[in-house]
Amino acid sequence: MLKAYNTRALWVALGANLSIFAIKAVSALISNSAAMFSEALHSLADLVNSIFLLIGIRLAIRPADEEHPFGYGKEVYFWSFVASIFMLGVTSMGSLLKGYGQIKDPHPLEHFSLTIAALVIATCIEAIAVHSAMQGVLKEAGHNAHGLKLIPESFQVLEKVANPAIKLVFFEDLVAFFGVVLALAAIVAVKLTNYLILDGLVSILIGVTLSILAITLAYENRELIIGRAATDSLEQLIGDIALNTPRVKDVHSLKTMYLGPKSLLVNMEIEVDPHMTVDKMDDVVADVESRIKQKIPIAHHFSIEVQADDQVPHWETHPRE
Repeated sequence: MLKAYNTRALWVALGANLSIFAIKAVSALISNSAAMFSEALHSLADLVNSIFLLIGIRLAIRPADEEHPFGYGKEVYFWSFVASIFMLGVTSMGSLLKGYGQIKDPHPLEHFSLTIAALVIATCIEAIAVHSAMQGVLKEAGHNAHGLKLIPESFQVLEKVANPAIKLVFFEDLVAFFGVVLALAAIVAVKLTNYLILDGLVSILIGVTLSILAITLAYENRELIIGRAATDSLEQLIGDIALNTPRVKDVHSLKTMYLGPKSLLVNMEIEVDPHMTVDKMDDVVADVESRIKQKIPIAHHFSIEVQADDQVPHWETHPRE
């Protein structure tokens, strides 16, 4: 069951964040750089976030019970929300305050060579983590790509990914990669120009970027917690599958809701021949469920009502406003 949540990208991110945090923390301590401090804080937040997400997944795989008849799938959304708040409160605020302090009262940087070497190593590790996160996104969306095609493909299919843990790791690793590149550029620029304010400005830029990321992820997870529907294209596919099922004349009132990254609730009304017996109606409902599950494995829960008249228009998807 745990394998269904595709935790490989999370474990890779956890290992990468632990290694990078150790490197950045030592470098920040000896260099006295605000940008380096921000990056160390960033990796610490990423490390804690990965732990939160793994906790969420562990809790989400618990079987359904009387108090939670649809299971615990939304645990992932809750812990992902907590992770985004942690990122906002710890990483971004810490980076902003440290950057402001460096601008207000600039202090010289030390051990440039060692700091630059540490940032180069961190950049390489972050690049590996980003590559793994992109593969995780593609796998979650049921796609495959290699080489340079991996980059555009991962962005194109991101909307299809319902697992916030995979999305959080993807964006975290991407922001971490650009953050460490910015920090490296700032350290090199300070070394060449001795313009210490650059160190503080980059620290603030990292903080602002992380704030935007944290708020965006918090909003998305809030939507999933309160009950977001599937995309229009997925609902269209569900409706088409039902309509193409033998003895189904029409489909009405299709509604969906994510109960977890790997669990979708499908509610609909189907229209059948009014002269059909109850047993045959039950067979049609079972056939509809089976066909939808075959094409869309995350559709686990169904509520299908049967109509025997034709009082509403033919099945049609309308984009939600």
